Amino acid sequence: MNRKGAIISISTVVDKVLAALDRTLQIAGILLLLTVVFAVTWQVIARYVTSTPSAWTSELASYAFVWLAMIAIALGVRRGRHMLLDIWEFVPYRRWLVRTVDTLAALVVVGALAALVWFGLEALGPAWRRTMPGLGLPMGWVSLAVPVGCAFSLLFAIEAWWRTFHAERGRTRCRPRSCSSPTTSS
Repeated sequence: MNRKGAIISISTVVDKVLAALDRTLQIAGILLLLTVVFAVTWQVIARYVTSTPSAWTSELASYAFVWLAMIAIALGVRRGRHMLLDIWEFVPYRRWLVRTVDTLAALVVVGALAALVWFGLEALGPAWRRTMPGLGLPMGWVSLAVPVGCAFSLLFAIEAWWRTFHAERGRTRCRPRSCSSPTTSS
């Protein structure tokens, strides 16, 4: 196998792994959303039908929502749904300029996400020592959402930069499953 074939093979494996991770995060997001809906629904039923509110339901809904938000952010990064300033439609196409600006932006994003992962992990120690009053579980399970979600976002941000950096001429934004057709930029 030649070098180009090996790179394509590795790229295919990485694409499959990232697609599987994406699918797993989607399923986790759906389950977390169902958890939020269940907890809120149970809280309403317990409060207004049985007149005995549950202490754990609001906690469960809040903490499931934190995890849901962090997973949704990662999925949004992979799909390029984050906030973006598209200056390329007003600038004549210069591949070096696109690569330079995208690389600088990716470095800022990767730096911020790496800092969130680092400090999120650092904050876990005290969080594991505190307990959620309603659920009786360590607060570390909630605090873990930040470094885990940011780590997934970091992985997907690097993937997005890689795809954009290696996009063919005329394709300024290259997301998974969109790299085969050129974008409509002039």
